[in-house]
Amino acid sequence: MQRSNTEKCMIRILPDGKSFQADRGESLLEALTGAGIFLKSNCGGKGLCGKCLVRIPEPSPKSISPPEDAEVRLLGEKELKAGYRLACLVTVFNDLSVEIQGNSLLSPEVVQKGPMILPESIPSRALPEGTADRYGLAIDLGTTTIAVYICDLVSGKVAGSISVRNPQAMLGDDVMSRISAVAEKPENLSRLQKIAVKAIEWSVTALCRSSHIAPGHIRSAVVVGNSTMIHLFAGENPSSIGIFPYAPLFVEDKTFKAGSVGFEFNSSADIFTLPLISGFLGSDIISAALATELDSAAIGTMLVDIGTNGEVMLMGQNGLFATSCATGPAFEGATIRHGMHAVSGAIDAVKIDRINGVVTCSVIQKGPDALSLPSGICGSGVVSAVAELYRVGLVSRDGRINRNSGSPLIRYDETGVLEFELVSTEKAETRQAITLTQKDIRAVQLAKGALLAGMEMLCAAAGLTVPKKLLVAGAFGTFIDKKDALTIGMFPDLPEENITVIGNGAGAGSVLALFNPALFDKAKGMASSVKVLDLASMPEFQKIFLSSLQFPELVS
Repeated sequence: MQRSNTEKCMIRILPDGKSFQADRGESLLEALTGAGIFLKSNCGGKGLCGKCLVRIPEPSPKSISPPEDAEVRLLGEKELKAGYRLACLVTVFNDLSVEIQGNSLLSPEVVQKGPMILPESIPSRALPEGTADRYGLAIDLGTTTIAVYICDLVSGKVAGSISVRNPQAMLGDDVMSRISAVAEKPENLSRLQKIAVKAIEWSVTALCRSSHIAPGHIRSAVVVGNSTMIHLFAGENPSSIGIFPYAPLFVEDKTFKAGSVGFEFNSSADIFTLPLISGFLGSDIISAALATELDSAAIGTMLVDIGTNGEVMLMGQNGLFATSCATGPAFEGATIRHGMHAVSGAIDAVKIDRINGVVTCSVIQKGPDALSLPSGICGSGVVSAVAELYRVGLVSRDGRINRNSGSPLIRYDETGVLEFELVSTEKAETRQAITLTQKDIRAVQLAKGALLAGMEMLCAAAGLTVPKKLLVAGAFGTFIDKKDALTIGMFPDLPEENITVIGNGAGAGSVLALFNPALFDKAKGMASSVKVLDLASMPEFQKIFLSSLQFPELVS
């Protein structure tokens, strides 16, 4: 049964008394997000990380859902009796009051979506020096991560940047699940739009506060993202992207006022989006191509933007070629049992001693006094762990965990899934052992297999055997160790020196377009002239994909 727009209830925040309306039947985490109150949620609202802790004093049995097994396991009976709950697992049915724990609130110490590589000199917008409305926003709206950059249009400088996990993950980890959410319930379109807008608004508020900029002085914004994210942001139904022939409702660049999508920082600010190429090739890859000047690069230069959807563009003998690969969110920590964003406490690299089998994990620490215990594993850590397990012989070429290796860290979990322990219960922040499961390794294999097959087939279409130079962009691509990527066969067999990490290329391109509107015409030219390779329609893709799942032979 679909919820009616009139089915509302009142949520009151204690102790300040702030109240807002929420839809009956939505999670408390989503309701708070819709009101601009952001809680930590490293697991995307799945009840795994325990970060979104709240207290609901004396709730009516009819006001919220009862505790789930995950809450019992993470919080314990004592905490539950005291009213503590995980906001992501609480369904709201009626009016209630909520106390939000201070350490549950999201703070500006959030994941970096990769540093940007920008030219030393960026042209200013030729605005008078004393102009108050001199600021603009560059926004990379990713499926998993949203990056926001506030820019001074007079000085040609980036004044500040911030990245947050895209809270749309509450309705699905990848674009297809969000498309399905809209197809099943049309009202989810406005919900997904509102969630993204509120996340961007939260980021803008945090940036303006730290940079001492009045939000009303922001005059414009350039937004890039994959085709589904741009449709959702603009309030356009992306359902056509999810069914053959996977055609978007629009591909042209859009212009509208900030207030029309719900922004409050300056409702009269102009919002621009770059053009799309196709249903699965969005303005993010166009933006990264602008930043790297791919249209004038040497033949054989390949740009790969690794995210929830892998997008690849190549300068071939007859111009630009592009394709998309359904990598899924594994490379960004989502769908991995203990996966999380690249924030403090995330394992980002793994080493295993070949002699005694001792595991050493590198943990992200942010802030001068940070000393976080491991609480999960981010995308680069997942690839590092798989590569290391393969190097020491605990995982075979076909991706199977070697249960006969004798390692005491290999075991079956309570559901019968084979897993490898990275961090013991005693050493984990969540007091839950952090493991890598057989399913996690399969997810990495599927992702890297799709990416490698797409790159190989794009080269063939462009008249090449392998790329001569590989430019790796995206949040995940920024932090991955090139040796680890080559060990598991994510990239073609190239010398390391031919692989260059370029940071957040999509973000860099949006910044450049913000400063230089002439780049919109260049983007339109790229989008209309690029030759698109549709892997799904090519019968040989499946064979190449299956052969790409295995790990390469190790070089002794």
